[in-house]
Amino acid sequence: MNAILNNWEYMISGLRYTFALALVGIVGSFLFGCVLATLRLSPYLPVRLAAKAFIELVRSVPLLLFIFFTYFLMTELGYNVSAFVSGSIALAVFTSVYVAEIIRSGILGVHPGHVEAARASGLSYLQTMRYVVLPQAVRRMMPSLSSEFIMLVKETSLVSVIGVQEFYTRVSITNARVLVHPFELLAFAAVVYFCICFVLSLIARRYELRSDI
Repeated sequence: MNAILNNWEYMISGLRYTFALALVGIVGSFLFGCVLATLRLSPYLPVRLAAKAFIELVRSVPLLLFIFFTYFLMTELGYNVSAFVSGSIALAVFTSVYVAEIIRSGILGVHPGHVEAARASGLSYLQTMRYVVLPQAVRRMMPSLSSEFIMLVKETSLVSVIGVQEFYTRVSITNARVLVHPFELLAFAAVVYFCICFVLSLIARRYELRSDI
């Protein structure tokens, strides 16, 4: 217990990087996921195939490898970005391919009759998407999106491999320094991640109940 108390401030301060990585990853993956889902639903076959190829390519690579690849690709292209920026990009892009499939499934799950009725009533394509398709699709997507974003929070610990000083990295450094209390420190890290994910699950569940999902 002393190992935790003596290094409490150092380890907990890493949470600001964990939360920042999660926030950038969630916002970035949602925006890029919307773009990819739109491309996947494009009426043009080459666009659909290109989007599908990108999604399948990223999904076939382990996240750990993708983080390394993004980090070294940035350097190779001449971009002088920090490990935090590189890790954020990797998390956002990697998660976006899963988000894109969730959004695409949500949109395709809307009954075609609702779309036809909206168009027959005089709504344009964009108005149909805004007032008919997306409100129904978002309610269908919420449980899957919540699970994906909670998973992303846990995956922020993987960017420790490129040296980002987030929470888990600091726990590992503390563990390497004190050496004699690995179970206590790892259990402490597990409890912190559990608390974060549990709170997020409650928030998501509350939103789903309010939306009557």
